[in-house]
Amino acid sequence: MTIRSLVGLAALLLSALAPAGPAAAQGELRVAIPWTPENLDPTMNLSSIRAQVGVSIFDSLVGRDAENRIVPELAESWRLLDDRTWQFKLRRGVVFHNGEPFNAEAVRFTFQRVLAPEQKSPNRATVSEVVQIDVLDDSTVNLVTKNPYAPLLNRLIDFAIVPPKYTAEKGNPGLALRPVGTGPFRFVELVKDDHMIVEAFDRHWRGAPTIRRIVYKPIPEPFTRAAALRNGEVDLITTVPPNLGRELDRVAGIKVHRVPSTWIIYLGLNAFKKPLSDVRVRQALNYATDVEAIIKSVMDGNGRRQQGPFTPNMFGYDASVKGYPHDPAKAKRLLAEAGYPDGLEITLESPAGRYQGDKEIAEALGGQWQKAGFKPRVQVAEWGAYFKRYLGKQMQDAYLLGLGGPMQDGDELYNLVSSKGRGLYYKNERVDALFDLGRSTTDAARRKKIYSDLARLMVEDATWVFLMQQVDIYATRERLAWTPRADQWLLFHPATLK
Repeated sequence: MTIRSLVGLAALLLSALAPAGPAAAQGELRVAIPWTPENLDPTMNLSSIRAQVGVSIFDSLVGRDAENRIVPELAESWRLLDDRTWQFKLRRGVVFHNGEPFNAEAVRFTFQRVLAPEQKSPNRATVSEVVQIDVLDDSTVNLVTKNPYAPLLNRLIDFAIVPPKYTAEKGNPGLALRPVGTGPFRFVELVKDDHMIVEAFDRHWRGAPTIRRIVYKPIPEPFTRAAALRNGEVDLITTVPPNLGRELDRVAGIKVHRVPSTWIIYLGLNAFKKPLSDVRVRQALNYATDVEAIIKSVMDGNGRRQQGPFTPNMFGYDASVKGYPHDPAKAKRLLAEAGYPDGLEITLESPAGRYQGDKEIAEALGGQWQKAGFKPRVQVAEWGAYFKRYLGKQMQDAYLLGLGGPMQDGDELYNLVSSKGRGLYYKNERVDALFDLGRSTTDAARRKKIYSDLARLMVEDATWVFLMQQVDIYATRERLAWTPRADQWLLFHPATLK
C-alpha cells in the first residue's frame, strides 16, 4: 500500500471514531462521484458523464432493463420496414423539463445535430450509419441507415434526445451548462468542483420519482469519499477500491455492493508509431502481463481475466478464443527479434480514480514489465485531462482505459478500434473489414461467427493488452434502498430513502 493510501486509510479509521454528521434533508440523496461534471450536453460528451449524472436528466428512445432486455423508453415500439428502414412509434404526452413537447421533430433535430460535421460531436460515430431521418407525424419517425445495421437498437440505448427549441436558442454553452431533457430529474445547479443538484420532475412519463433531490459531489480521492460516507455527508459512493471495500464491510450502517460489470479494463496501444507499430512489441507486452496476479493482489479477486476483446455478456463472445499466457521469457525473445535485445523504454499512462484501482493496476503492470525486459515509465493524470489527451491523439505508447455500458454488442468496439470509426491509435484493414461485415449482417448466427473471427484476429495482432472484466464496488448508507446495475448507470427513479 502506498504512503498516500495509508494516510487516507488512517483518515478513514479516525473518522470511524467520530460521531456521524448531520442527517440529510428529507428526500435528499447525496452521491459522491470521482470527477466533476463539466459539459452536460449529452450530444457532446461520452458515456461516463451520461452514465453517472446524465441518465437522471435525459431519456433515450430505448433502454435496457435489469434483466438485460432492450425495452421501450421514449419510443413505445419499433419495427424493421426493410433491411435499412427502422420505424419508431413515439410515446405521446412526454414533455421536456422546460415544457417543450417531445415529438418526432425532437428526434430528427437530435440526430441531425450529432451528425452535422460542424458540430464535431464525439457521438457522431455512434449513429453514423443513419443517413436519413423521416418525420411521418408527431409520433412516428423512420431512421434509414446507409447499409443494413443490426446493432442499431443497442446504439440507441445511449443516445439521449434533446429539446430543439431550447437547444437552438441557447446553443452549445446553454445545453452544456444548463441541460434540459425528459428524464426523471431536472437540472437545478452546477458549481464546478463542488456540487451538482437535480430535482424530481413530477411530469416524467414514468411518474414522479420518490427521491425529491439529488446532490452529486465530486470527490476524486477514494479514501476521502469513504470518509464522507462514514461521516454521513453522502449516502452513496462509487468506484470503491477493493481494499477499501473490505474496510467498509466492517462499518455499521454501511452496505457494500459488488456487481459483476459489463465494463472491461484494457490497455490501448499506439500502433501508429514506434515501438508499438511492431506487432512483436505489442505481443511482448501481452506476454509480459500477468493479469491473474493483478486481479488477486491489486483487485482482491474482484475481476475476471479477459482472454480477448469481448465479455461473456456481449453479443459475439466466443469462449474458445484464448489470449496470451504470462511468459516473460517469450516477451524478452520477441523484444530481441524486434531489435531491442537490451530492453525497451515504454510509457504507460493511466487515469487516477476513474476506474477501480486504475493507478494501482498501472503501477503493478510497470513492475511486471520490468521482469520481461521493458523499462516502463508510469504516468498518472486526473481523468478530465487524461481523456482530453486520449481524444487529442496525444497518448505516447500504452494507455489504460475502460469500455462498457448498456450496449453489450461486439459493435461496441467499432469506434475504439476500427479506423473507419473513432479509432485513434490503430489500423488493420482486415479488422476494419470484419467490423463492417459484422454490423451489416442481420443473421444472428453469421454475425456471431464474424465476431469470433474478429476477436481471434485482434488477439493475434495484439490490438490491445487484454486485461480484465471488472467487478464494480459501491457503498451506501442503510437509508438508501437502491440496486446497482452492471452497466454502471446510476438510475435513481426506482430508488427510495428510508
